[in-house]
Amino acid sequence: MAGFCLLHGGWHEPSCWEPLEAQMTKRGHQTVAPDLPLHDPHADFEQRARPALDALDRVEDPVVVVGHSAASAYAPLVAVARPGSLLVHLCPRLGPFKPPPGAPPMFREGVPFPADRQDGTSAWETDSAITALYPRLPEDTARSHAQRMRPLAPPAGEFPMPSHPDVPTVLIYAAADELFEPAWEHFMAEELLGVEPIEIPGGHFPMLEDPDGLAELLDRLAHDHLPEADAGPVAE
Repeated sequence: MAGFCLLHGGWHEPSCWEPLEAQMTKRGHQTVAPDLPLHDPHADFEQRARPALDALDRVEDPVVVVGHSAASAYAPLVAVARPGSLLVHLCPRLGPFKPPPGAPPMFREGVPFPADRQDGTSAWETDSAITALYPRLPEDTARSHAQRMRPLAPPAGEFPMPSHPDVPTVLIYAAADELFEPAWEHFMAEELLGVEPIEIPGGHFPMLEDPDGLAELLDRLAHDHLPEADAGPVAE
């Protein structure tokens, strides 16, 4: 068994992990999905990671820290707090690191990101979010998640690490990600992390689109990278 600490991305909250958590539980793993204060403009990187660090107290070794999208900025802070952890970037922006010269475009052309408001936060309109973020989900499911979305604020302060931490790391990207270009994910995986990225089908929210497939991949990664992980059989 492994413990999975699942970190939600911008505008979202922990309920986006529920389908994946159900699949991971079937495979004998433990999960926690802390609520990160990404909507708080006064919270710095460490304060945003604090709920996840606190949640680690409820997770037994070995630990897999999964940061989705914007949570790639906070997942490294969590992974280094538990020696021997595996860090998984899922459809990531790869945190606060600015694209170096020669990097391909990060974002897909034409993504209708919401404009920043006067207080520096941004928020999606429900219908725009459904169209832009959840085109592969059933209408009622997409609307349910869009209606739960929250404002997103940039973190206060500077990133507290000089670079990406030296911990076992995997990057998973979606071939048809609605937000990020696959070329960007490849470039940053190879240039920043020094790893070969793993491609999966589908869009930016694999935990909602294909939780069973993502659970199978995460289960395999835990066994490949954390030899002490020993999940039981999948329950029927």
